[in-house]
Amino acid sequence: MSEKSREAQEKGANLVRFKCIKCGECCRRKGLIVTVTGRDIARFSSTLGMTAPELLRALDFYVLPENGTAPKGLRDTPLLKTESGNAYMALRKMDSGDCIFLKDNQCMIHPIRPFVCRTFPFVFRDIAGEMKWGFSSMKDICPGIGEGSEVSEQELVELGIAALEDLTIYGEFAEAWNDTTAEPTAIGFLEAILSDVRFSV
Repeated sequence: MSEKSREAQEKGANLVRFKCIKCGECCRRKGLIVTVTGRDIARFSSTLGMTAPELLRALDFYVLPENGTAPKGLRDTPLLKTESGNAYMALRKMDSGDCIFLKDNQCMIHPIRPFVCRTFPFVFRDIAGEMKWGFSSMKDICPGIGEGSEVSEQELVELGIAALEDLTIYGEFAEAWNDTTAEPTAIGFLEAILSDVRFSV
């Protein structure tokens, strides 16, 4: 897609064209952190039979430096207390930058991939009770924008509502964890998620 048509689409549009072409670009970008929510964790556990210790090997907890500012792309993602400090929970990246679940350029967990993967390259925010959508700041890595059939406003609204609900529940859970857990650990956080009915799948 040319830069001109991409700009026209972003400015124009109630409708956009998008098709995931499974290129793997968003799965191997070193600077792209794939955050996960409680429902994502519960899906991994129930579908793949992963226990909390097994999940811990597939995840990273990216610690925010003390007095550090949250990266722009993570401003709506809950921080949680761990034994190492306040952190974001995300899929582990290999040294190459590849997601731990990427093999032969294919996502091994595509049917149960995290919600942030399902929504990319779109992002959704609740602004004064109204759902707004736009493109990710990393949209330029995605060759699927402008390809395939039109994505209707209704499809985006439904995807956005589901994504924001998922994030809201996870945010409430993380806030309660941060406020009430005396000795927070990453493994304890995962165990708490797996025992919480809000994340049942």
